[in-house]
This record gives sequence, structure tokens and C-alpha cells, in this order.
Amino acid sequence: MRRVASILLPLDGSPESSKGVGCAVWLAELLGATLHVLHATAQPLPGKQALDRLHVPAARRSQIVVHQLAGAADSAVLAAVAALEVDLVIMSARGESASAGHDLSQRLGSIAQAVIERSPVPVLLLPLRYREALPWTSMLAAASGEAVSDQALAAVVQLAAKLGLRVTVVHSEDGPESAGAAPLGSYADTVHHEFAGRLEQMVERGLAGSTREECKCINQVRLRRGDVAEVLLEQAAQLGSSVLALGWHGALGSGRAPVLKRLLEEAECPLLLVRGAEGSSARLKVGKEIDD
Repeated sequence: MRRVASILLPLDGSPESSKGVGCAVWLAELLGATLHVLHATAQPLPGKQALDRLHVPAARRSQIVVHQLAGAADSAVLAAVAALEVDLVIMSARGESASAGHDLSQRLGSIAQAVIERSPVPVLLLPLRYREALPWTSMLAAASGEAVSDQALAAVVQLAAKLGLRVTVVHSEDGPESAGAAPLGSYADTVHHEFAGRLEQMVERGLAGSTREECKCINQVRLRRGDVAEVLLEQAAQLGSSVLALGWHGALGSGRAPVLKRLLEEAECPLLLVRGAEGSSARLKVGKEIDD
């Protein structure tokens, strides 16, 4: 993840999609980034009217650049990512349909799904249960041992260093839950002792291209037994994590990405999704994969 200098916030005019405004403005201010608001519409409106329709508070408007593009919303978002050299997309998992009360059992709207599956840059996705809590205080990163997990960890520490946040890395493997957490390089129980070398190697590899200051953001590494999604949700709640980050392979079809699907249903904090490049493969695993 390169330095975040340009943030894209797609809005469709629904209250659900506008939930990301506060987070996007806050991040843009701290990172010194330009915040672009995108609205896909066949009938562009004058600036003030457009911002009114998009539910952007008046106090936030001086910090926003508005773009109104014709065409399908997902195509417009992806085109804007390239044209505006966007480094981070922030969007709600659902928009107009959720605000209208349609099919609330659906965890992800079609536009958001298309964007997270195809975006070449990380996407900060706000799940349906998202509750705004600013400023952020800490981040939780899922480690799976795969190359895409390395990419996600590198992105997390880079962002955390800019925001002055601490990062906890958690890896889950199959089996009964086992308590215990320890700082990086120190393992207190049998499970940690058994996998200490590989787990530490996993984290160090993910940080290979990071600066010393970015590496200092790692507060602790935790190894847990149990269902991956359940472990991540439990750890996020226990630690009060402001963001839950994970790498994934970019496919949400039947039988794919079960962890992400559950997080979309139950998480209350933003999900920072880093999509792996095509051809990325597993390189080191301690236990169960984060996303298979």
C-alpha cells in the first residue's frame, strides 16, 4: 500500500452510504489526503445540490472534491480509482437497498461486491453493523501465512504508522480455543512454543519491506485456536479494535471467502480489505487459512 494521498468515497444519496463520510473526512485530514466523493448519475446537479442529495454535512464540504459521472456505479468507481490515482476506497457494504429496507439479510450490495472484487487498491468497507467510533485507537490484522496476508500486514503497519496506532496480529488454527497472548518473539504456552518460529517468521516476512518505524507499530502477536471468523470477531471485541484488516483473494462466489462473509454480517468496525494479486499463493502456514 503506497502513501495514502487520494481517498475515494462513493455515495449514492442514501443514509446508509453516507455513514462513511465522517471516517473518510477524518482520515483525509490526518493523512493530508485529497478526499474525492463520487456519485454515479445520469443527471448531474450543481455542487451544493449534489452534496445535499448525498447527505454530506455542511461542515465537511470544504474538504471534499465532488465528481458526478454517468454510467454504472461500479464501473464509475473503478474508473475513478485509475483516473484520480486513488490509494484507498472507503464505502458502505450496502447503499440504497439497505436504506430502503430491502433484503436486509443480504450482507453486501452488488456495487460494493464488484468494487472489492476488482479494486486494485485497498478498500475500507463499512459493514451493516458499523458503528462510527472516531478517532481510531488500534488495528487488528489477520495473519494466514499466505502472500496476500503479507500484503495486508504491510498495508496495515504503513497506515498505522501514519495514524500513530498500535497493531495486534492474530493467527487462528483449528482446534479448541487456547488462551494466551504474548509480545512478538515471546510465547508463554505450549501452543505458542510449538509454533513460535513459524509464526514469528510469518510476521517478519510480511514486514520485510516496511520501515523500522512501521514495524514498531506491532504491539503483539496472538495465536488462537478455533474458527477463524469467530476468533477475529472475539479478538476485535476484546481489544476494542477500530479496524480489522485482512488479505483476501477477491472472489465471493459460492463456497468462497467464508470468513469475510461472516465478518460482513457481524463486525461492527470497518474492514480493511487488501486483495491479492493474481497468482499469489500460500507460502507459509501455521494453521488454518484466513480465506480459502
